[in-house]
Amino acid sequence: MTNIRGVYVVLVTPFMADQRVDHAGLKRNVEWLVEQGVHGLIPLGSTGEFASLEDDDKRKIVDTVMAAAGGKVPVVVGTTAETTEKAIQNTVMAKQAGASGALVLPPYYYTPDQDEIFEHYHRISDAVDLPIMVYNNPFSSKVDIQAETVARLAQLEHVACIKESTGDIKRITEIRTRTNDGIKIFCGWEDMAYESFLMGCEGWVCVIGNILPKAAVELFKLVVDQQDFQAGWILYKRMLPILRYLEYAGKTQKALKYVLDGMNLIGGYSSSPKLPLDAASMARIDELLRDFKGGDEAAAR
Repeated sequence: MTNIRGVYVVLVTPFMADQRVDHAGLKRNVEWLVEQGVHGLIPLGSTGEFASLEDDDKRKIVDTVMAAAGGKVPVVVGTTAETTEKAIQNTVMAKQAGASGALVLPPYYYTPDQDEIFEHYHRISDAVDLPIMVYNNPFSSKVDIQAETVARLAQLEHVACIKESTGDIKRITEIRTRTNDGIKIFCGWEDMAYESFLMGCEGWVCVIGNILPKAAVELFKLVVDQQDFQAGWILYKRMLPILRYLEYAGKTQKALKYVLDGMNLIGGYSSSPKLPLDAASMARIDELLRDFKGGDEAAAR
């Protein structure tokens, strides 16, 4: 995973009405995303509702994604678990399936301290020869991996990068200075992508890529590869209303699935007990997409 960079889409998991995973639908979504030019894929993240899945479901999802990606893009598998032993088991599974890396939160619910967080990743790194993307999301795990701890983690053999999801742009600066740029940083906050690229992030683990993959990739290319900051800013401003909805409305999976179903792709149901979107939310999402597409038409004129 030394060359990992770019837009990595954290995939939704399409469920059927009986709560079984729709593997044919997942395959279709993955093939479409690869065609759209995304740089990588991440199954079994928070957006993929990993905590609602049994171990057998997780293995089958990884197999489906690996087969559909066909080696055309890297696949980084979410292997988070509530204990270190279980996280190691999940990471072994990802390696055996041919994944390029593992995305790992600290153990959730138990709120480990900084030394326990370090020990968690240390043991995974020692146990499995697979690059690790540390995932810092205090809102999901209830613990914040401090920059000092990230500097310690960066010394571990298999820790390759970090998905930084505090929503604090200053954290990127702190990580870069404390590690002497010794760990790659991926933006993990939807409406902070542009700023994060300017501050040195080499990738974006994004949600919006499920429904607007070309726009997400174009933003990365404009700002990071071409350093056309003005063109990137114009595109980012158009994307911001959707990015903010996905980040703050509290309906991420349901919103994505609603849009995917309308795109002739497969969103499907969410895991229980999530209910379908209400009419007002559907109307708001439709409005946001119309406004974004209207900007496309205006730019073409």
